[in-house]
Amino acid sequence: QRRGVYTKLRRARREHDNRKMKKAVILFIIFLIILGAGITEHFFVHKTFDDFNKRIGKIEAALQNDDVDSALSYAEDLQNFWAKKRKIVEAISYCQDARQVNVILGELTGSLRCEDTDNAFSKIESLYQLIQNIRDMLDFNAIDII
Repeated sequence: QRRGVYTKLRRARREHDNRKMKKAVILFIIFLIILGAGITEHFFVHKTFDDFNKRIGKIEAALQNDDVDSALSYAEDLQNFWAKKRKIVEAISYCQDARQVNVILGELTGSLRCEDTDNAFSKIESLYQLIQNIRDMLDFNAIDII
């Protein structure tokens, strides 16, 4: 009888240990998923906003060369680019500034259509600042952990 009791106790302990191990494995998998999503988001944010800044640079360079038609073409391409990326940016995190980018892009395009280069340069600078702010908000920093 004693052996039967000890056997039942050992079996119960093994089952308990197995349940603990399953929970630990599940928690580890969830941790890896969260970590992977964070890393993916980090690279997406950097790639998107680096590309955005390059596109703004093309517009600025075209304006400095007095090529308003090319600048307008680049601005329209940038609007299409941002229309696609904005949906993902907003899915990552709500960011009011992401909506403001559309407004400034529209003003930039309007300025270029009117050949108001001074105002276009002003909008380009606004875009640089706004994009940097959005990038800083969405980027994963050590301060976010604290």
